[in-house]
Amino acid sequence: MIKKLFLIVLLVGPGLTGFAQIKLGPVIDLGIGFYSKTSDSLTLKGGINPAFGAMAQLDINYMLSIRGAATYSFKTLQTTRVNGGSTDKMNGQFLDLSVAGRFSNFDEDVKILPYGTAGLGTVFTIVSKGQEKYMKGCTYNTAIPYFTVGAGTGIKMSYFSEFDLSLNYTRFLSPMFLTPIDGKDARLNQVSLKIAALF
Repeated sequence: MIKKLFLIVLLVGPGLTGFAQIKLGPVIDLGIGFYSKTSDSLTLKGGINPAFGAMAQLDINYMLSIRGAATYSFKTLQTTRVNGGSTDKMNGQFLDLSVAGRFSNFDEDVKILPYGTAGLGTVFTIVSKGQEKYMKGCTYNTAIPYFTVGAGTGIKMSYFSEFDLSLNYTRFLSPMFLTPIDGKDARLNQVSLKIAALF
């Protein structure tokens, strides 16, 4: 669904307005993840969740742009048993597709432009590994939807159209996995610093 929406935006969007413009560029996302604690048997500890990929931005008018991104992301998890204190881990690699609106008071004469974003996305599990003890048999789910909001600043540069820096909060809407001991939902939240260069 997210992929189809992204393609529709890129194909139909330029016809919505005479001055629509598409910008492309690389993006790096440095996130820290933390899990909702729904398990009585395990303590869940997230970690650094880096991602890298590409972003496309379609400028609709002076206030609204549509952003689509495709990134390859990594997520880490460490668990500790409440009774016994033994630890285990699980590492994952994901394909992340997202579409978001970017809202700002666009002005061609301004070099630094604050903005806000809100959007939806989905992650697809590519690799789920690292389970060594009681986490054996437990894997990350796939096609996990999420919503994200953020605030950032675009800085116009001479050698590319915009250098972009934003702080984002992401809430996953489905469990990343079920805990192996008591079968409870483990939901991920993430705070991340996103850096992009748009051309």
